[in-house]
Amino acid sequence: MEKLKLKATAEAAAILLGFFVFGILISFLFDEVTAELFRIVILEWGAFPMLCAICGGVVSMKNGFMPLYGILSGAVFLPFMFLFFEPNWGLAIAYALFGALGSLFGHWLFLKEVKRIEEGRPEKRRKSIIFSMFDRYDTKKYK
Repeated sequence: MEKLKLKATAEAAAILLGFFVFGILISFLFDEVTAELFRIVILEWGAFPMLCAICGGVVSMKNGFMPLYGILSGAVFLPFMFLFFEPNWGLAIAYALFGALGSLFGHWLFLKEVKRIEEGRPEKRRKSIIFSMFDRYDTKKYK
């Protein structure tokens, strides 16, 4: 169960759900035609797929690969698909793929940083304040 990283995956999916709900709520501020265009162009085809990849990458940089994140990023879209969009299973699969690709990219960065630390080189100082508050890498499990 530890390999699945359920807590980190649930946190990433909750962040993703929060962004998507926020986007839907923003769309209610517009008139009907503009709101529909916003939902289709920005949420359905633009921002949400990239957000799946970015969120998966950022959280995987801290926690390593999360195998369930891709599935959950596709599942986050399912309730909204029936409420606001036409049922399109291809989009849910695309979101899952974007989430999995982002998680793989973040895992690659995670392993790169772990290797750097194991070699005795200092951590790069490009991390944000939030990440600097936590000890990000446990190198004992990689020896």
